[in-house]
Amino acid sequence: MGRWSDTLPATVDLLAAVGYTVVVLLASLSSLDGVFLAAIALPFLLFVPGYAVVASLFPTWNSEYENHRLIATERLLYSVAASICLAIIVGVNLEFTPWPIRPTPVITALAIVTVVTAGIAWYRRHQRTPTGLGQASMPSGTSQAASGRSDGERIQLGTIAVSVAILVTFASVTLVAAQPQRGEAYTEFGLLTESEAGDLEASGYPEQIAMGESEQMYFTVTNHEMETTEYVVVVQLARVAPTGEVTERTRLDSYNNRTATGDRWLQRHMVTPVLEGERLRLTYLLYRGGLPDQPTAENAYRETHIWVDVT
Repeated sequence: MGRWSDTLPATVDLLAAVGYTVVVLLASLSSLDGVFLAAIALPFLLFVPGYAVVASLFPTWNSEYENHRLIATERLLYSVAASICLAIIVGVNLEFTPWPIRPTPVITALAIVTVVTAGIAWYRRHQRTPTGLGQASMPSGTSQAASGRSDGERIQLGTIAVSVAILVTFASVTLVAAQPQRGEAYTEFGLLTESEAGDLEASGYPEQIAMGESEQMYFTVTNHEMETTEYVVVVQLARVAPTGEVTERTRLDSYNNRTATGDRWLQRHMVTPVLEGERLRLTYLLYRGGLPDQPTAENAYRETHIWVDVT
């Protein structure tokens, strides 16, 4: 099987890799359709970063000036394997950063790796050319044992490089798997009523309540905050001007509950109005942790309300 040609300039493939990297990075920053972006980025993800890394480890094409060399097939296979490992490493380690696992952050990280390792490869190649600080070629009478040591060293170095990449990939995946799954942290908050059949539903809210009487209601809080959370719910009845300004408010009740992640807090309660008037706002304010001095819809973590007439 033939060796890589020594007639190509030492920078052509590296310049091509860096140029392609720039094109892919610009494409990820643009508003390209997902299909076109995938068509441009997939060859990059599967080959280019690994090629630059392999070139930095095995810089010389001409075996006359380098003992540790790769034939073309080996270089291509190592490039694909290294690219896949790098993509996995970057993807799983983005879990520990503020950046999501999206095309732009992944491509940016791999672009940095590509440019840095291509620079290392360029430097090492120029140190090993006949015009630089290159090594002397092996005499024609070199023994078979010396040639065998060279091949052994080449295989050993390649094995070490691939093994390290696999170990780092495995360690990264294991570390992320041991962490709690990260996603969007939020809390579901809503009002429910009980139907005649006894089912809870988000409809059938009271439109009118007689002064001095009570109406049974439910509110529900579902914790998706990825951690146990202390919730406080304040129930208010407010008189609101046509401009939207609250002219009078009173607290009807408050409730608190420590809710584990993934759990649902369902609270049944009675609403007993103490204000009389039309179109009063029955407001539920949800807080995490403590309450402010003056609970309002503006400083609540979540807010929901209905309009009622109190006669």
